[in-house]
Amino acid sequence: MAHYPERFIEELRERADMLDVVGRYVRLKKQGVNWLGLCPFHNEKTPSFSVRPDQGFYKCFGCGAGGDLFEFFMRLKGVTFAEAVAELAGMLGVMLPTMVEEDSGQRQQREERQQLLAVIDRAREWFCQQLQAPVGQAAREYLQRRKLQAATIERFGLGYAPAGWRHLLDYFGGGQAAEQALAKVGLLIPASDRSAHDRFRDRIIFPIRDVQGHCIAFGGRVLASGEPKYINSPETLLYQKSDILYGLDQAQGAIQRQDRVVVVEGYMDLIALVDRGVEAVVATLGTALTASHLRQLWRRTRRICFCFDGDTAGRKAAWRALEMVLDGLQADRHVQFLLLPQGEDPDDLVQREGAEGFNARLDGALPLLGFLLQHLAEGLDRASPEGRVAVLHRARPLLAKVGDPLLRELYLQQVSQYLDLPNQFFAQTEERLPVTPPASPPRGAVWQPSPRRIHATGPGGRDFERVLLAILLRAPELVPLWEEELSRLELENGDLTELLSALLALGSELIHGSAAPLWQRLGNANLAARAEAILLSEELQPASLQEEFRGCLNNCQLRQLNRQIKQITQAIEAGEGDVDRQFGVLLALKAEQRHLQQRKRHPSPF
Repeated sequence: MAHYPERFIEELRERADMLDVVGRYVRLKKQGVNWLGLCPFHNEKTPSFSVRPDQGFYKCFGCGAGGDLFEFFMRLKGVTFAEAVAELAGMLGVMLPTMVEEDSGQRQQREERQQLLAVIDRAREWFCQQLQAPVGQAAREYLQRRKLQAATIERFGLGYAPAGWRHLLDYFGGGQAAEQALAKVGLLIPASDRSAHDRFRDRIIFPIRDVQGHCIAFGGRVLASGEPKYINSPETLLYQKSDILYGLDQAQGAIQRQDRVVVVEGYMDLIALVDRGVEAVVATLGTALTASHLRQLWRRTRRICFCFDGDTAGRKAAWRALEMVLDGLQADRHVQFLLLPQGEDPDDLVQREGAEGFNARLDGALPLLGFLLQHLAEGLDRASPEGRVAVLHRARPLLAKVGDPLLRELYLQQVSQYLDLPNQFFAQTEERLPVTPPASPPRGAVWQPSPRRIHATGPGGRDFERVLLAILLRAPELVPLWEEELSRLELENGDLTELLSALLALGSELIHGSAAPLWQRLGNANLAARAEAILLSEELQPASLQEEFRGCLNNCQLRQLNRQIKQITQAIEAGEGDVDRQFGVLLALKAEQRHLQQRKRHPSPF
């Protein structure tokens, strides 16, 4: 039977943000570790539909439906698994690979993967045994000097690779079959100028696991002085370092509970933090932060804090992380940077200050914009016009990467305040910023640049609030038809708001009332005069009246939503009110915004 490659399915599952995808169909609100909403599969008034984004599944306790994102689409749209895969790929903007039949080669590859996992697991057990054997005494003493608890050593499965060239190879039998098996998982360096030999020798061993907890590779640290201090397994069929975050398999629960993750650079930094009670922590593996790393983290939390050494290398790593995280940054995602004092690492700090002190430092970490401005202003005289303009020129292309237009605008406003520049000046420069397309366009949609600011203009450049009222005065039967949406509308023009309220108050009289002109039935001379002036000043085409009405109403609703999103974003940035509740409201507003934008792109008839 034809199917999509398993690797593609896993990549798609890992890439998808479950909250974002399900949130397009269900209004979700955070409650504890779950997100709750009304089930889309049966009628209910009390939310029983629960989503766990950290574990990638949903469950309705009313009708019993449950599963992952693919099952969500299958049930929601009545499609097959393959069609659900195509639907999700389209939503994420990912090109579908060709469907294939599993041939003997693919079956063999799947079986080989299982065999390699077995080889890795056997090696892992042997490394653990060596740590506890007499040959591992120096390694045990090293870990004791690092003040690690025995439970932590066991939790991370630390081991030891004895000095020597072929201890592991001999343990596996020493023949050609053993050489081939160990070489495939990166534990053996094949023969070249010398015979094949063990990759890890006289090193502390750190098992590297995928998010499911399968050991897929190893890292090794020298006991004495020597270079390189750390080495990792090479990339194999099982292990691609740009996809793996060390410790993520164990940190997922803590990340979900705390709604924050700390990203550090090394094994020992992570293990030392966990040993002392800081559990929501992951580490990169000898590589810079990648897009795959970020996708995995954003699926599990809205808050990332990068904690790097305060030396030059640490600051460079932090800056690379900032450049990466700016790409597509959204309003409900928060990034901080904790740069430690010169010469210290997280291990040193947590040993001296404990978990409480370290967490206090995390709470006071620099927000993304603060770190960005601090870095950009280095070496410049911010008191001089030249220095301020230089910071501005450096900041503009970076902030252009921010995906959410409202968040981008808030950042730009804060930069203008930091540089003591007039808002009007900065608004003009912001208009020239390039526009960043959304990271995940809806399937089949053609992306178009969003305007920087929504101006109150409708067809032909007219004020769309005024056009909306003119249409309602010309075709009053629309008021009772659209009463619910019109009653929720908050217009910016106070005079028009008063007029709209008067029309809503007339209700069914607009259809079955007096034959007198509508403005004469408003019961207020000023309102009547205002209504008549609007009707006389706005040219309306009867043939396109309904289309113009839908467009103006949609624009009014979008502008109102954008105002609300901006207000709640500012409240979140300022730490005002219940942050969890604020985020839940923001998520619902963003979902409604997407719905309105979709309706604007693909208007439906009455």
